[in-house]
Amino acid sequence: MSKNKILSFLFCLAVLGVFYLTPVPVGLEANSWHFLGLFAAVILAVILQVMPLGAVCLIAIAIVALSGITTPQSQIRAAHIKSLQGIVMSDNSNSQKIAMDKATQEAILNALLNASKMPKEKLDELLSIKDKNIQIDLLAKFYAKQTSQVQKDKLIDGSKIFALNTLALQNMSQKDIDEKVDRAISNLKSKTGIKDALSGFSNSLIWLIVVSIIIARGVIKTGLGERLAYYFISIFGKRTLGIAYSIVASETILAPVTPSNTARAGAIINPIVQAISRSFKSSPEDNTQGKIGTYLSLVNYQANPISSAMFITATAPNPLVVDLVAQATNMEISLTWTQWALGMFLPGICAMFIMPLVVYFLSPPKIKQTPNASKFAKERLAELGAMKRAEKIMLGVFLLLLALWAGALGLFFGISLNATTVALLGLSLVLVSGVLSFDDVLREKTAWNTLVWFSALVMMATMLGKLGVTQFLAEALGGLASSMGLGEISVMIFLSLAFLYAHYFFASTTAHISAMFFVFYSAGLALGAPPLLYAFIMITASNVMMALTHYATGTAPVIFGTNYVTLKRWWGVGFVISVVDMLVMISVGLVWWKFLGFY
Repeated sequence: MSKNKILSFLFCLAVLGVFYLTPVPVGLEANSWHFLGLFAAVILAVILQVMPLGAVCLIAIAIVALSGITTPQSQIRAAHIKSLQGIVMSDNSNSQKIAMDKATQEAILNALLNASKMPKEKLDELLSIKDKNIQIDLLAKFYAKQTSQVQKDKLIDGSKIFALNTLALQNMSQKDIDEKVDRAISNLKSKTGIKDALSGFSNSLIWLIVVSIIIARGVIKTGLGERLAYYFISIFGKRTLGIAYSIVASETILAPVTPSNTARAGAIINPIVQAISRSFKSSPEDNTQGKIGTYLSLVNYQANPISSAMFITATAPNPLVVDLVAQATNMEISLTWTQWALGMFLPGICAMFIMPLVVYFLSPPKIKQTPNASKFAKERLAELGAMKRAEKIMLGVFLLLLALWAGALGLFFGISLNATTVALLGLSLVLVSGVLSFDDVLREKTAWNTLVWFSALVMMATMLGKLGVTQFLAEALGGLASSMGLGEISVMIFLSLAFLYAHYFFASTTAHISAMFFVFYSAGLALGAPPLLYAFIMITASNVMMALTHYATGTAPVIFGTNYVTLKRWWGVGFVISVVDMLVMISVGLVWWKFLGFY
């Protein structure tokens, strides 16, 4: 490891250390705060390229498995309590159970009385109630409002543990008690740790990505990609920008009938982009990706978030957004397919028009003018001759996948198939037909590398939600927006941008939306944001966030895995495009949505 990489590694460790040394914020458990530090350190290690991406993520998986850090503290305390109860109830007698229940009840009540600091009038009224369970319930609610639900749970569990431990000392020494409790907690953390560490590998989206990469190899191997590339060049090949806009047009046309944005940009368009790039002798293997391949790959990817925002059926999480908006507004707003498409089409088209120009400025291709490309492409098509058997099979599989991903079976026969299931069917067909061999599958290192690092990042992002970190951050931002005294428009912009850029901590749009959309949208409504207008602003943010990173959505690792774009350039262009997309789509949207009567 070089000196610079060692320094970067030490910096990542220092960041992790900060989370262990600083006080845990009220509302979070200690392991939740520490896990956020681990996630931040892993992301920094990826950004600073301390080690290959897959290696960093394998180490992260090992740390989660070994440490059991993802085990919720509530479960650890429950295991502690269960162990103590087992010691106390040595002969399982009714008298022991009554004594145990009375002791824990008294301990909880006393702890709440000492900690809650309830006003005397209310306290006297509460103590006049004879039922101690009701007293405890009222005190617990009061204490939770003063502090947080987490603090309340810790106090109650701690009181139970203290009372039970006192009783357990009648049957066993403290040393023996501690040993038994430690074994129980260790077993729990061991089981939870390995289960959580490997949970990302069961994610169907990740397997859709892996299988899509392998199928894309078939398009290239058979020469079908080259043939399609030359066809595109024959029509749009006079300028590099012309090819870019052909990609944009393809994304827009396919979006309403392709519910998987990964399938659309990753499995359908990406192989064509690669073939076009290679036809101009632009490839990462030869270090010539800057000729045209880097630019076209960036356009291919950055068109994807915009097209996803334009239709409910353009990406899987969009229907979830519709449901969450309906829940937050008590079913007063239930967006229809037509309403969504009408509201987002014009902002989306404007962003689609500007995006290739911005990328052209940020990452200019060396090949800009291609006056003879159209004639050259037609000559090459003539040299290729009639389509070969393998090409025909690959084209048939290609069209079948497109039709199934677009929901043809559901439209005609009422049959629904998962997008990953469809991809596996396509892979099976190319294997059975001999278009690809199993050795080809094994040699597709990009796919298996993607499986490792994307599974790890999805796992860690999911655990942030499980441990309450995402909820904590969202509520803190909502409180900050309120304290800043922002107006209706400014609070919507502030919260939507906070929601958007929180996606740096997520490797899945579905996970991000599931964890945070409802909180951010509800916070905006509570602060006076117009419901329908704010819904469309959040719709924009929830799709534009895919522009940011090489793990932001399923499409990202497919295109990033081709190695046409460096990590630094991907993140840099992604951030700028996210700003441009939001500026264009929101500014156009505010006028367009006013015209449509959305606010």
